Amino acid sequence: MHNSLINWKSALRYGIAASLGLAFALHAYAQQDIVVGHVAGFTGPVKKDASEMNLGATVAFAAVNSAGGFNGRKFRIIQADDHYKPDETVTEIKAMADKVVALLPATGSANMDKVLKSGVLDNVTLPLVGTIPSPESIRTPLHRNVFHFRAGDRDQLERMVEQLTTVGMTKIGVLASKNTASAERVAIIEQALQRRNLKLAANGLFTVTAKTDFSPAISELNGKGIQAVILIGPPSPIADLVKEVRGQGISAQLLSISYADAALVTQVAGLELARGFIIAQVLPNLSNNTKGLITSFREDFKKYSNSKDAPTHFNLEGYISAKLIVEAIRRSKDATPEGVRKGLEMLQKYDMGGYTVDFSPAQHTGSRFVDLAVISRDGRLMY
Repeated sequence: MHNSLINWKSALRYGIAASLGLAFALHAYAQQDIVVGHVAGFTGPVKKDASEMNLGATVAFAAVNSAGGFNGRKFRIIQADDHYKPDETVTEIKAMADKVVALLPATGSANMDKVLKSGVLDNVTLPLVGTIPSPESIRTPLHRNVFHFRAGDRDQLERMVEQLTTVGMTKIGVLASKNTASAERVAIIEQALQRRNLKLAANGLFTVTAKTDFSPAISELNGKGIQAVILIGPPSPIADLVKEVRGQGISAQLLSISYADAALVTQVAGLELARGFIIAQVLPNLSNNTKGLITSFREDFKKYSNSKDAPTHFNLEGYISAKLIVEAIRRSKDATPEGVRKGLEMLQKYDMGGYTVDFSPAQHTGSRFVDLAVISRDGRLMY
């Protein structure tokens, strides 16, 4: 009887201790940070874009954290530099698979192509919220872990061809970097022209290097009466290309898809040569303070960025990605990779404040919004 009593008391003490241990463990987990990863080219030709997106996401999470986070848990970012090298992108994403609940936008067509072909996202649940750029080859077929919240290349290029041909421009050329993604974009332009019984008037290709030689590509425009030229490539070479084309006295209308950076073009080419350059826009006008998203973004950027620079569209891109991750967790009530993935698919016709994202289990392209903006005399984008 005495031994039974001792065993019963020991079991009770053990049970209480185990319960307390579990309670403390659950409490500790509940207080852990919610970690989001960002693998991008923080050095190399897209370092400006990657850094600005990272800052935008940091601002969004800081605003959420100041309001209590998610059930008291704070959001934070860990980042890895893939040096804009596709193999390193795969390696760094693989290393983050068990450390983060989601990934912020990756940078580089070749990088994303390598990620998808490597299968690194096939056997895990790890939602990637945003891809830059966004060729159709990484959008179709739908991948359960990849979510695109901006319009893709096809929507942007179709809009450009429509605008140019509407105003009577039929001699349309292309200057593009040599890679698979650019070839895909040129094919989209050719298809859009063919539907209007037109052909591409010129196609000049260049190889991006530390000191890119654009001369052979630009020479393809000579003697063909070119009225408009669509520029395709990373932001920095595009800025250099605008300067080079205009410097040679070519007066054709110049356009580019949304990856071009208006501020960088103006800085590199100068106001006079940059004026009139058209850039497709897939996010709301940063000057439109009537939209709730832009108002919140500007207020949060001013309060949390510690930056003296004006906010950019790449800042906004990172901000939107972070906001979508937070909202997905709120919808699913689950701060895990699967919770983020399921929560994103719940964001059907989700109005962020003048910008609507429409995801579902069958649709991971959340927006097809495209506008065209032109660099004005004072370097601002006019819509």
